[in-house]
Amino acid sequence: MPEDVDKTFSRQPLLWLAVWFAFGILTAKFVVVDGLLSVAAVVVALVIAAIVFRGRELATVFIAIAFAVTGFLSLHAERQSVRPDRLSVLYDNGTFQSGSPVEVEGVLLGRPEATVQGEILTLRAEKLRYRGGEHVVSGKVRLFALRSRQSEISNLRSEISDLKYGSRIRVACILEREDEFLNPGVIARREMLDRLGIDAMGSVKSQLLIEHIADESVFLPLAWVYDQRANVIDEFRRNLSPKAAGVMIASLLGNRYFLDKDTADLFRDGGTFHILVISGLHITFIGGILLLIMRQITRNRWLQFGVTVCTLWAYTLAVGADLPVVRAAVMFTVLLFGYAIYRRGGLLNSLGLCGLVLLVWRPSALFDPSFQLTFVSVLAIVGCAFPFIEHLRAIGSWTPSAERPFPPNVPHWLKRFCETLYWRPEVWPIEVNRQIWTAKIFKSPLYPNRVKGFLQKGIRYVFEGLLVSAIVQIWMLPLTVVYFHRVSISSVLLNLWVSFFIAIESFAAVAGVIAGYFSMLLAAGFYSIADAMNWIMLLLPRLVSDGGWASFRIPAYESLGFVIYVIYLVPVLFLAVAATIWRLFVVGRQSSLLDRRLLVSACAILALLTALTVFHPFSKSAGDGRLHIDFLDVGQGDAALVTFPDGRTMLIDGGGRVDYRAKDDEAEPFERDVRGIGEAVVSEVLWAKGLSRIDVIVATHADADHIEGLTDVVRNFSIGTAIFGRTPRDDPDFAELAEVLRRSSVRTEVVSRGDTLRFGDATVEVLYPLASSDPDAVSDNDHSIVLRIVYGNRSFLFTGDIERSAEADLTSLGGTLATDLVKVPHHGSRTSSTQSIVEAIGAEYAVISVGRRSPFGHPHPEIVERWKSAGATVLTTGEKGMISVSTDGVDLTIDQFAAK
Repeated sequence: MPEDVDKTFSRQPLLWLAVWFAFGILTAKFVVVDGLLSVAAVVVALVIAAIVFRGRELATVFIAIAFAVTGFLSLHAERQSVRPDRLSVLYDNGTFQSGSPVEVEGVLLGRPEATVQGEILTLRAEKLRYRGGEHVVSGKVRLFALRSRQSEISNLRSEISDLKYGSRIRVACILEREDEFLNPGVIARREMLDRLGIDAMGSVKSQLLIEHIADESVFLPLAWVYDQRANVIDEFRRNLSPKAAGVMIASLLGNRYFLDKDTADLFRDGGTFHILVISGLHITFIGGILLLIMRQITRNRWLQFGVTVCTLWAYTLAVGADLPVVRAAVMFTVLLFGYAIYRRGGLLNSLGLCGLVLLVWRPSALFDPSFQLTFVSVLAIVGCAFPFIEHLRAIGSWTPSAERPFPPNVPHWLKRFCETLYWRPEVWPIEVNRQIWTAKIFKSPLYPNRVKGFLQKGIRYVFEGLLVSAIVQIWMLPLTVVYFHRVSISSVLLNLWVSFFIAIESFAAVAGVIAGYFSMLLAAGFYSIADAMNWIMLLLPRLVSDGGWASFRIPAYESLGFVIYVIYLVPVLFLAVAATIWRLFVVGRQSSLLDRRLLVSACAILALLTALTVFHPFSKSAGDGRLHIDFLDVGQGDAALVTFPDGRTMLIDGGGRVDYRAKDDEAEPFERDVRGIGEAVVSEVLWAKGLSRIDVIVATHADADHIEGLTDVVRNFSIGTAIFGRTPRDDPDFAELAEVLRRSSVRTEVVSRGDTLRFGDATVEVLYPLASSDPDAVSDNDHSIVLRIVYGNRSFLFTGDIERSAEADLTSLGGTLATDLVKVPHHGSRTSSTQSIVEAIGAEYAVISVGRRSPFGHPHPEIVERWKSAGATVLTTGEKGMISVSTDGVDLTIDQFAAK
């Protein structure tokens, strides 16, 4: 290792110890051992060896290995430390059945969290009554209590508004802890709960089922903080527009339940959604403001430290103390402690200490995407962006001194650029008057005497902000592709735009709350400013999003292709090291790592890997000569992906959720920010298969559980053609899909009985509906598209939601209905699958697309028995997840996701 590099990294021992500790945790994920005591003995032996060889390089090796083994041990210890009475354990081992009614008793861990339609209760569970027996339990439960219609009309607060932090309650509810959608690429629901630290989630049918038993003693200052937070939420809701209130409540108070979907999507498209999530950005900003205020009040650093840290941690607890917030608070506390004791520890070293503390506390956090995203972004800033900016500042502001008598040894163009940004000619005479010598220096900015004063400062801040944002985006690219399947084109610019205006909006909103205690007129002025800033803030993101320039979605590599992301880190880290060891004022040769050929090669390799990541040429293979059909588990709905032998694809329906309140004209004008089935399930499956284009989408009819998910698919993928049987433009679900298709310039076709589509040697026959002179006619169950796919000697029938009338038409019209596998009509409802059509189809396999707990009781037992009596093997997506069918035209193989 070159001497410069060795010196640089020897100053960051905690960072390297954190790396070794994390390596041990990573190893423990794949390697299981039985004797943890023997592993602990290895750690002791390594520590003794390090003491024996202290002062030698070998001691460093022993310490590094000891930390790796300790990390290995810590993850296994965390796994074994889970109490046997934890609700997560009891549900996973079958002691309690998910979805069954229970009565749970516990203590609220905070005030009820307000939402548009009710309250969220988070309690520490202590007792649970299940099927007549009472059990002592532990763990955290999150419940949603729907607000009654009467309370919605009468007041913002609900009937349970008297509950508070520390209230002991008993609740009759239904608790759930099971994986909802079983498909490749879809994150397991239990894994998501574990990441959040929640053992089970549930719903309360009526707030009358919540019994307030008593109020436990609590830490009163924290209870006061919770109360004030709830009051501020109410103030924002009363005085700000719904969009501005949702943004402020999410970004300042950590409650995203008032954030509308349209606004949230704008932030996601622009790559700025992290600004709405309480994270390191918010903690650093708030902590910095508190420190500045305290520095104006007192010069005592310990008093500054104490007040700032206590206030910051109170805020951290008030907004839920989620892991990203806690780790940011830990990081800020470590840095501020160094300030209090007059020590300026390296930022990388402090980051290493923070990592060690958090990983010792919770080793499994290493595998949490939030943990990874936070640390990579901070590492990009402090390990690459900050050193690079410091070098640019030194180049542009250089004046001769005893330490730096010669100008920076950099290219002339770079010197001119930096002097444009950082050279201040008014400072030079002052500097000369301080010295005993005289000198003349000549500066050559790109725009002499034009870029100066306020203009220079503005350009400088914008440039540095864009540079930091760009470097973070480069470092984060593999993670954003793996976890979000998104490449944000505009995020470098929008991060600055949104951050600037949301900061002004936040100051105005908080000032409005404070001013409200003295003058409602003054408060109204501040609230008006906040609303105006919110409107301006969303202008540019909306313009960019509507123009399709904000971002695009791509699949992530898996298996061997994942190596590309690992290799991606090599040139990124190399360039970061190069930026760190760059010596601007060295006379003579730089470090060998700064050789121009090496730097150009590293940049070229990084550009190549970026292209491979963004354009993903290896994520999808060509057709393999077989016909593949995947019936996705989308709950109560339909979605099937057909991959033809030549590699082309067809998606038949896209699942969705039916809004029953909308059908009863009780829907709220507010649309919550909730991921739909098309985004959270269907798109994830398609990305897991390496797809970024779907050649044909088919909407069998306009019911939400078939068509709603297609809207997200069209937004996320390149679509060749969209096929409909009817185009009822007055139907809201169809109208939304039609608008997205229009904006994406997707060609649409209306098909009817007799039409045929060909995909190589495979044929798709349209058996229904009959042709209509009115293409805008109703698109209900009995006008579903019915398709028959034939490949070789095998055939497959897709029946949509047809019912008795359409089934009678099909059997009377003649033609072949016989097939090897049928998608059972209407989720196995008794309104379909008449005896005559079951016999006419004569399928060997009958697939029912349905959820594990259908609200309609699908599939009905008599229908299942009818298919079985006809000789069919009945398979349901709700039982074992996605059903995969494959044939070469002769053979037929069937697999289910949960059975693999």
